[in-house]
Amino acid sequence: MRLAHLSRLSPMSIGMLNTRQAKVSDYQFLKQLHHTAYRDVVTRQFGSWNDADQDAWFDKGLDDAEYRIVESDGTPVGAIGMREHADHIALVEMQLLPEYQNQGIGTELLTLELKRAAGYGLPVRLQVLRQNRARQFYARHKFTLEGETDTHYLMVWHPEITQERTSVSTRPRQADRES
Repeated sequence: MRLAHLSRLSPMSIGMLNTRQAKVSDYQFLKQLHHTAYRDVVTRQFGSWNDADQDAWFDKGLDDAEYRIVESDGTPVGAIGMREHADHIALVEMQLLPEYQNQGIGTELLTLELKRAAGYGLPVRLQVLRQNRARQFYARHKFTLEGETDTHYLMVWHPEITQERTSVSTRPRQADRES
């Protein structure tokens, strides 16, 4: 499990919730969260759920991102996993226990991550299983479809281009030079 050491992955507070860096001792919670979050969608999309296969996907996922645990009054209720690339930030996982869903927590978590990415001028990319209702959630937050695989939709969010950033380039566009 990679540790969340980047400034964008530092602990934060969201209302009555906090995030903290994931520790090795969070392994069982994260595994159970994975099973809870994915069992229905994997069964819908692939026709069945296999614990051994899903445990392998879970273990691979832990190596693919830096995780923070979302807590309510010190109790783990979710997790978010991010990964930095030179040209974008990947949202690898964002999961909440069912009893904490549809309360605005996911929106708050995502909004904070998008603000951080915008501060760096980087897009955020993710992939979502085709049968996962989270696709609509991400679309509401201005993620657009960038591509598809047999199993996933590939989505991207681009930071707003501010006046300050656009004014840095003073080169006229080709069409402007030709007129």
